[in-house]
Amino acid sequence: MTDKFEFLVQGLLKDEYGIVEDFVSPPLVARLRSNLLARLAIGKMSKAGVGQHASFHENHEVRRDQISWIDDDQSDSGEEEYFRLLWDFLGYLNDTCYTGLNAFESHYAHYGQGSFYRRHLDQFKTDSGRKYSLVLYLNDLWLEGDGGQLVIYRKDDQVSISPQGGTIVFFQSDHNEHEVLPAARERMSIAGWMKRLC
Repeated sequence: MTDKFEFLVQGLLKDEYGIVEDFVSPPLVARLRSNLLARLAIGKMSKAGVGQHASFHENHEVRRDQISWIDDDQSDSGEEEYFRLLWDFLGYLNDTCYTGLNAFESHYAHYGQGSFYRRHLDQFKTDSGRKYSLVLYLNDLWLEGDGGQLVIYRKDDQVSISPQGGTIVFFQSDHNEHEVLPAARERMSIAGWMKRLC
C-alpha cells in the first residue's frame, strides 16, 4: 500500500489533492456499501448539520446528506479492514512528512437523489484539529450523467471528481474549500479526517 500512500502525498503536494482510484478492493467497497445501506434501512443515518457542539444545527440550504459516525472500536470486519488502512496511512504521513497526526474520525454519508453539500471547509472555526480530509466512494457503476461530483477549489481553478466506487480523495481540511454537486441517484461514501490533538 505504500505506493498508493505516496501517490496520495505527491498528488497533494503537486495538485493540492491526491486521488487513487483503486484504493480498496471491490469486495470491500461492496461490504462497506452494505453497511451504509443497512444503517439507512433501520434509521441509523441522521440528518447532517453544520457547526460544532453548541453551534451545531441543521441547514438544508447548505447540506442535505445523512450521516452515521463509525466507531473506531467496532467489530465489523469491513470497517476494521478500512480503519487499518487509514491508520497505516496516518503512520506513513507521520514517518515521511512529520505531520504529528494522532487521531482519526469518520462517518458514512448518504446523499439522496438531488441532495448536495454547498462549498465549505472541513476545519471548524473554533477547532483546528482536523488536518487532512479523506473521502472514500462506495457507489456502484457511477456514470458521468449521474452527477454528484466532488468539486475541489484550488488557488487558481477547480477540479471535479466523479464518485466512483473504490476511489479515495485526500486534501487539506483547512486549505481547500469543496462541495458536493446534486446527484441524479443516491450517492454513498465514507468521509474521514486525520487529526492532531493536543
